[in-house]
Amino acid sequence: MIIANIKHFIETSDHRRIMLIGLLLVTAFLFLLFSFLALYMGHRDVFRLKVGLAAAMLALFFGYKKSGNTTLYALLFLLVVEFESVSAMFGGHFFDFVTIYPFFSVLGFFFFFTLGMALWLTLVHYIFWIAFTILQYDINADNPVFHLVPLMNMISTTLVVVFVGVLYHISTEITYERLEQANRQKAILIKEIHHRIKNNLNKIASLLGLQMLRLKKENLDSPEEILRRNKLRIETMAMVHDAIYKAKDLESVEAESYLKNLVNLIAQSYGRKIATEIHANVSLPLDRMLKIGMIVNELYTNSLKHAVETEKSPFVLISLHRFNGQCKLRYSQTGFMHVDPDRLIGSKGLGMTLVKLSIEEMEGRYEVASEESTLLLTFTFDC
Repeated sequence: MIIANIKHFIETSDHRRIMLIGLLLVTAFLFLLFSFLALYMGHRDVFRLKVGLAAAMLALFFGYKKSGNTTLYALLFLLVVEFESVSAMFGGHFFDFVTIYPFFSVLGFFFFFTLGMALWLTLVHYIFWIAFTILQYDINADNPVFHLVPLMNMISTTLVVVFVGVLYHISTEITYERLEQANRQKAILIKEIHHRIKNNLNKIASLLGLQMLRLKKENLDSPEEILRRNKLRIETMAMVHDAIYKAKDLESVEAESYLKNLVNLIAQSYGRKIATEIHANVSLPLDRMLKIGMIVNELYTNSLKHAVETEKSPFVLISLHRFNGQCKLRYSQTGFMHVDPDRLIGSKGLGMTLVKLSIEEMEGRYEVASEESTLLLTFTFDC
């Protein structure tokens, strides 16, 4: 039970909170341990000091659990540490009983506070200890702590600690910033995926609803053809998500490879091919690409169904280009039976209805031109 609570605390708490609570408990334990050691060695004054410091650490622990103010209690903790070091040196027990040397406080500055505040606290810390050392040397010049070699060792150590503290602070902040950014992106991604899945399921339901209405009015296609076309419409949407997954880019889909894969899928589904060229040197957001995919799916499916061998072999050209903030999708088929533009525009078929709905959702416009065996559809929209 205790281990489970500790694990839950570590998993759910901020790293500074974990460190502060750990330090408060550990130092309280160390002070109690050294207090009994001092008592055993006959240093009653040190015993009382260490017990008082242990009590102070426990008081800070319970106060922090209630308050949760990490900055305040980290500062109080470091002040107690400073007091312990000063009292140890005043009492001449620096080598025997001090548990945390003065330079250790500097690491706490860089861990618990901002970089600017840590540097200011470090400066104040060193000014205090320099003044304290000079004062102690005047009082007790024979104390080996204040001789040149120990002082040089302490100074060099503190400089190293400051350097390490700055590097630690910078690297830690960068790491946590990246982790927080990754967590934010993950949350946005999950929300976006949920939103897109919901939208796609609604689209599928709408497609099937339109299909049911059309079946009630007329039944021109076989059940196999109806299922095949609806399967292609669903796969058209799935392929957009697959393209985003492979590109690892949530913002846009590379149009040319997507459209090539789409026409190959349609050709495989019908078991026939016609000469096709695709030119699309743009990348578009998922929603835009999804609608373009629906348009191309309906038109290319229709081309495959109605392609006939004539003196001029059937040929389809699909192009998508961006210019001045607008995209232009051109779908041209040559070598097919003549198509009346007015009849095509006025068609009530589900395929043409989906084409019109897709371009309307993009707030775009379309034009249809037909001449002998050539049909050209042009779709213009903002992108």
